[in-house]
Amino acid sequence: MHSTPPQTLINLVSRLVSRLELGEAASKVLATLILSEFPLSQTEIVHLTGYSLSQVSSALSLLVSVGLVSFVKAGRKKLYFSDKGIDELLGEIARKMIEKDLKPLARELEKFPKEREKIQSLMDECNQAIQKLQETFLLDTLKNMRSMNAKMNR
Repeated sequence: MHSTPPQTLINLVSRLVSRLELGEAASKVLATLILSEFPLSQTEIVHLTGYSLSQVSSALSLLVSVGLVSFVKAGRKKLYFSDKGIDELLGEIARKMIEKDLKPLARELEKFPKEREKIQSLMDECNQAIQKLQETFLLDTLKNMRSMNAKMNR
C-alpha cells in the first residue's frame, strides 16, 4: 500500500477546489486525487474521503465528464487520477471569478460613463488583487505542503 495524503491537507485543498462549484463530494474526491501519488480505485477513495461508494461514483463521473479526472483500467478495476495540478485549478478558479463576478460588475459599471476613470481604477485594482491572491495562495499552499511533507518524512 502506498502512502496517503493527510486528511488536513485533503480538507484544505478540498476547500480551495470547492470554489469550482462542483459540490462537496466532488471537491473532496478531486482534492484526494490531486494529492495522491498514485491513481486510486473507488474503494480507496471511499476510504480516504469517508463518502459512500455511490457518492464517490457520482463525483468521479462528474469529474471525468468535465475533464478534471481520468482513469486507467487495471484488470476489472478503474484507477482514477487528476489531470490537473493545483496551479491549473487556481487559474480555473480565477477565471470563474472573473466570469461570474467581475465581468458582470464591469458591464454594470459601464452604464455610468461619468465614472469611467473610477471604474477603470476599480478594474485595475481587481486584476491586481486576483494576481496577488493567486501568487500568495500558491506560495502559501506550496509552503504548507512542504512543511507537511517534511513532518510526514520524519
